Amino acid sequence: MKKKSKPRTFHIDKRAASLAATPDEGGDGLLTTPQAAKWLGVSTQFLEIARHRGDGPEFVRVGPRCIRYTPAALRRWCEARSHVHTKEYAAK
Repeated sequence: MKKKSKPRTFHIDKRAASLAATPDEGGDGLLTTPQAAKWLGVSTQFLEIARHRGDGPEFVRVGPRCIRYTPAALRRWCEARSHVHTKEYAAK
């Protein structure tokens, strides 16, 4: 007869990817780095470098190796970078 073992407990980081992949009902789910890059029209490397430098869009750290972006944060980042004239961004 097989001995019953204690149920295994899991740290949140082991389930982070599946939790973050589940979109919420409002259509404002979390996006992976490749999905966010596609949404913005940039490379994943661009987002990773911008995240490291601190000048990219806001992100959610679900786990140590699980980064997600909200569409609202991507929109805010795009709006903050929009200009009407080339002189506006040349001054920075």
